[in-house]
This record gives sequence, C-alpha cells and structure tokens, in this order.
Amino acid sequence: MKNHLPILLLLVLFFCWPGASISLRAQQQSFICPPCNSPCDTIQFHHGGICPTCRMRLKPGELPPKFSPAYPILQKMKTQAYDQSQIMHTISMLSDVYGPRLMGTPNYYNSVLWVQKELKKWGISSVNTPSFDQKHRGWSVQNFSMVMVAPNRMPMQVYPQAYTAGTSGLKKGEVVLLNNLQKIAQWKGKLQGKIVLLGNSYSPVSSQYQPFTRRFTDKQLKQAAQNPDPNHRVIGYLGRRSIVQAIRWSYNRRRQKKEFFDFCKREGVIALVEASDYPYGILHADGNRNIPSYMHTHQISPIASFVMANEHFGRLVRLLKLGYKPQLEVNLQVKFYNNPAYNVNLLANIPGTDAQLKNEKVVIGAHLDSWHAGTGAVDNASGAAVMMEAMRILKKVGVQPKRTIQLALWGGEEQIFAGSRRFTAQTLGDIRTGKLKSDQRKVTAYFNLDNGAGKIRGVYLMGNQRIGQYFQKYLKPFPKSQTLTTQYTDQTDHEFFDALNIPGFQFIQDPLDYISAIHHTNIDTYEYVPESDVKYNALLVAYLVYKIAQQDKMLPRKPFNSPKPSLEGNVTFRLPGFAKAKEVNLVGTFNNWNLFGTPMVKDDKGWYCRLPLSAGRYLYKFFIDGVWTNHPNTPKAQLKKDGKGHGGLTEIIVEK
Repeated sequence: MKNHLPILLLLVLFFCWPGASISLRAQQQSFICPPCNSPCDTIQFHHGGICPTCRMRLKPGELPPKFSPAYPILQKMKTQAYDQSQIMHTISMLSDVYGPRLMGTPNYYNSVLWVQKELKKWGISSVNTPSFDQKHRGWSVQNFSMVMVAPNRMPMQVYPQAYTAGTSGLKKGEVVLLNNLQKIAQWKGKLQGKIVLLGNSYSPVSSQYQPFTRRFTDKQLKQAAQNPDPNHRVIGYLGRRSIVQAIRWSYNRRRQKKEFFDFCKREGVIALVEASDYPYGILHADGNRNIPSYMHTHQISPIASFVMANEHFGRLVRLLKLGYKPQLEVNLQVKFYNNPAYNVNLLANIPGTDAQLKNEKVVIGAHLDSWHAGTGAVDNASGAAVMMEAMRILKKVGVQPKRTIQLALWGGEEQIFAGSRRFTAQTLGDIRTGKLKSDQRKVTAYFNLDNGAGKIRGVYLMGNQRIGQYFQKYLKPFPKSQTLTTQYTDQTDHEFFDALNIPGFQFIQDPLDYISAIHHTNIDTYEYVPESDVKYNALLVAYLVYKIAQQDKMLPRKPFNSPKPSLEGNVTFRLPGFAKAKEVNLVGTFNNWNLFGTPMVKDDKGWYCRLPLSAGRYLYKFFIDGVWTNHPNTPKAQLKKDGKGHGGLTEIIVEK
C-alpha cells in the first residue's frame, strides 16, 4: 500500500484541482450553444465564453458594450443602464406582484398606479392616465380544477380561457369529440351534461428537433437587410392585412362564433376544451383560436372553456377511439369586472426645451397589459420596463431634449389594440377615414417594443426607405443592432401610427424562445427575461430617441400613405370593372409597394385615384381584396418586372 501512496496522492490532486478537473471534463463533454445550436466546450458554456459560431456570449450573459470616447453621453447612460439599473426590479414588480395584467382587472389598474408612482420617484412628474374605455370589462380566475375520473383518475393540465363563464360548482360529464364546428346542428339534443372537445384545431404534437431558444444569425440579418420587397417576410411577423382589416376580422369572428356558443349553452354543455398547440405540456391560453375573448360588457360570456395540454387532449381522443367513454369532473370559478376606471393608458413626458420644437414629440411605447395564464413578464412587462428604464436613464443623466420625449404604456393591446386604438383616434386621426387631427403633425416618430425580451438587432423600416440614413447614423455605436430592413411588420401598436403616416417602428429583436414557448402561454414568467438583453435594450432606446429628439427637422414621412383616397394630382389611375370588390389599393414604385397606403375610390366605371407625381417612370399594379391583380387593359406582352420580385406591372411615364 505504501508503494502506491505517491500515485494516489497525484490522482487526488489532479481530480481535486479545479483547473485540472475542468480541463478533463471539457475534453470529455460537449455542450450546445443555446442561441445557434452549435457545439461549445464546458469552459465556454459555464464561464461566459463567446461562441465561435454566432459570436454571442454564453452564460451568464453578454458583457456591457464598450463605447468610444467620442460618445460621452453614452458613457453616462451606460452607467445608469448597467450600474444603477432598475429594470429587473421593474419587471419583477409588474409580473410577480401585478401579473397577470389582463385588461379591465384590478391587477392591470394597480400596475398603472405603481408605474405612475415609480416614474414620479425618478423625477418624471408629467404623468397622466387617459381613459380608453369603450365599455370594456375585466375577468379573472378565482379557482378551477379538471380531473379525469373514468376510465381512471388523472388531474388534467388545463387553464381557463379568458372572459368565459364559470361552472356554478363542481360538475361531472362525459367527454365527446366535435371535429367540425360547422356541423353543430347534428348534435342537437345530444350534448346535455357533456364536456365537448373541440377537435377541429387539434394536431398532435411530437418531439421537437429544433432548439427552443435562438438568436438571429448574421446571415439571417443580412438577408433581411437586403430584402427589396417590404411585403416579403424574411424575419419577424407579417400578415398581409391592414390594421382596419385586422380589427374588422376580429369583431366579425366574435359575431360568427356567437351562434356556436349560444347553441352549446342551450343544449346544456358543461364545458368546452381545446388543445394547446404547444408541445411539452405548455398551455397556449389566448383568444386567437376557437374561443375568442368577449371583452365588452354588452357581449356574451361563453360557457366555461379551457385550453388543455396537447398530450392530455390526445389521451382523451385516443380513449374515445378505443371505445371508452372518458368522464371529467370540472370546476371553474371566475369574476368579471365592469369598472371603467380600470381602462386607462399611461403617458409620461420629459418636456422639450427648444422654443420652436418643444411641442413636437418622439414617442416610445409598449403595451402594459398581458394575457392571463402566465404573469406577462416577457409579453410585455419586459417591453414596458425597457421603455420605462429608457426614460429613467434620460432623466438621471440630465438630458435637455429639444423635443418632448413621451412614454406611452398601452392597455388592452391583447384585446384588439384597445388602448392605442382609442388614443390615436382621440388625438391623431381616424384610421378608417384618414381625417387627421392637428397633433398628427407634431409626432416625429413612434417606437414600439413588443416582440419578446430578446436583444434589439435593428429596426423594421415599414417601407420608409428615406428614413434609413438616420438610423444608420444613430445606431453606429451599437454594431450588433444595425440591421435595417424595409420590411413591414405588424400585430402590435405601432400600426396605428404608421396608418396615419406617422413614422412608426417596431424594433427587430432576437426571437429567443418567444414564439417557440412563451408567447401567450402559462410559462410567460420572469425566468425567461434575459437581464443582459433588456439592460442593453434600454440603453439603446434611450440614446436613439434622444438623438432623434435633437434633430433640427422631423423624420421624413412616406409618400402616398393615407387611409383616405387621394383625389388630387396630375396623374389619374383607373381600374375598370371590379364592381363587387370591397377594397382596391394602388401599389407601385411611387409608394414603395405599400399595400394599403394608396386606396382607390369606387365610381360607376370602376375604381380610380389621382396622385401628384413628378416626371419619371413608374410601375404599378393593384391589390384587390387581398389579391395582387394586373391592370386588365395592359397586354400581357407589355407587363413589366422591377427586378425586386414584382412582376405583371404596368408602366407609366410622367412627362415634365
């Protein structure tokens, strides 16, 4: 034994010495970089090394950015953003204390009061809370449960759907599967005491072979920057519809669904259940599929409705196929709130100081409300907190902006943009008629943050090509955030500003796990907000809006961008026929292919509009009820292409 003692001592030293053991494990193990799914070694993964593939820093997060001495104001802002940061405290308060923040609830309203108090504590005294109430109501869960009791017992993983009614106590019923909601009449007299599975939208999940969390690669961002067509989605979110169409569709959908819910109530259905479309037991609980949210006081309250884990829903479906008759015990207790005082936005100002420009505004905004299954930390406490923190940074470093910098936190974004829709209608203009108010000319830009908690990588230009030069200049200190894409993006509050021809923008953000796991789900919680990303975002926003507030001139606006048809100009465009069309838009090189910015008006000959065009060559076609359409009078052999993905175009030459 004595002869082996030196060897044993060496082995003990080797495995106990930190550097030696880590080195050995690094050689024996490999890990996957969460952002880009590339292999990286143990030391990098655990000690914050930089991934050799995507160049993003791994755990514990990116180091603070470094700035040239040429940007002294940034150094001051950086100290506030990183050394004096309040952002994670803000997110914790909004999500852990006041989450979830469904519109019209005490939680939402109390979060507004807390934000107001916090802003004033930071020295931002110009704060007000204008109402957006349009007979909106709130709703919250008091208690719920769902248990399978036959053929054996199992608690079911579910969450109630917003604005639905309770069950009036514990109820037990047999499960039935309804695959076609259009054929509901054939179930008449057969649903009393039943629990209905909505199989029309059910698709079984399976193992996922892609990482939940990812960052944009340099290649993806380059493709976005080189995209010549603003209507072609390369990254982010884009639906080819106007904000007016989106609102109309949402309300029409609720009216169409009402008949189904009324039928279920008359027939004595206990509850409705739809499957989550997320894997791994994640519950996607919002009103965007079978069970929309009826958020007005005059609307119906559908019978008790739940979203169920896809895997549990699948088990019930398979049991039915095997000939069993599953039974569930269901209990749901809810509370409705009909208090108009809860339905408010929050506006806060850092006043401008220039005698000529102080009445103009640069507005930064995010929605403060959330869905109800999680705490709304990522969507959108993170966005609201970034914008709040940007205001705190600006105030603490003592900037004296020429223009007023305004913070807008919206309520009810998840309920058809209730807050921003009402605000813009009251102060800026009508998105349906195009009639503008005087304040529309005073907003130089609106910046929105609502794509999760990921790092800002650039800006969606919303088809406004002339504005890119300003962002190139002001984002120069942020080399990882300089992607500018002409692409449109939608599904959030900036759309109202863009529709009224105010430069309105959404930031490009790293997707992380926002859509793959977090968006409108029960795991939208504090844990999935990356601290380094939101600190960085607050710093970038603070600097960008300050620089824009200091400009001598307002940012350029898009040409021919209005909900109101243009009937004045030197060039008349006419589309013969199409009498049954509901909406016709003129789209071409003169408006950078804006699908909804140049509407046409109907007369007895078809559709027309007039535009004031300078001398030159222009290409165009029509967008009719969502369909690209060539001019019917242009011979096929004369149709042109623009080399940027557009074909079937008519050419027009405007002489001097």
